[in-house]
Amino acid sequence: MIKRFFITAYVFFVITIAAATIIPVAVFLGLISLIGLRKTSSELMYKSIKTISLFILFCTGFKLTVSGAENIPPRGKTGLCFVCNHTGILDVLLLFIAIGRPFGFISKKEIMYVPFINLWLVLLGGIFMDRKNPRKSFDAIKRGAEKIKKGHSMAIFPEGTRSRGQGLLPFRTGSFHLATDSGADIVPVALTGSYEAFEKTKLVHPRPVYVSFGKTIKTSLTDGGKNRQHFSDQARAEIAELLELQQDEYGRLRPPSLRAP
Repeated sequence: MIKRFFITAYVFFVITIAAATIIPVAVFLGLISLIGLRKTSSELMYKSIKTISLFILFCTGFKLTVSGAENIPPRGKTGLCFVCNHTGILDVLLLFIAIGRPFGFISKKEIMYVPFINLWLVLLGGIFMDRKNPRKSFDAIKRGAEKIKKGHSMAIFPEGTRSRGQGLLPFRTGSFHLATDSGADIVPVALTGSYEAFEKTKLVHPRPVYVSFGKTIKTSLTDGGKNRQHFSDQARAEIAELLELQQDEYGRLRPPSLRAP
């Protein structure tokens, strides 16, 4: 236990230092975007954050496995909508590493008050949502859809909160306006392991963590509200199937102390 405590303290120290180093980079890239080089700024910002995320992953000792990356469509005029399950707070770092291109998050407004992370999300084109205000939530989704139309990819967690070991939670259909209002392809993303790696005990445990990309779900601007439930069900079913495959692998690798009784 003492050893885990010191490992956790060390990891948080590393995260703080690494996150702080992005501030001068962010200021520089912000100035670049003001002179019309927004795309270049976004690319460099993403690469900077991905590098920091890889460094943090190395310090934690987590072993990341990424599969299905070939399912991600090539870049086009319209961005993508990555639909992900949400197991723990480390999921964001895993996605920065695995997705391989600039993207923003639709995040709850509370993230606005998290130092460094809030800056990362803003500079990557993220949008903060007030989940207690349906009107503002809808406006946030609409702004995200407009970004996707302009070629900027976005990621959402339609469960609305971290599952914390409870399994895949129900999806909130309203978040699928992001795809149907922009005509974007939906890329289902399954994540396993981040809850056990930290949040379960609040101490860092080097564990295998997984990110899997499912088969792309096609949408178009002609798809109306009647189809959002269909897309939600389809994405959830794809993620559930990916999670089963991940859990089979994870169950073989995780130690007895983390296995179900």
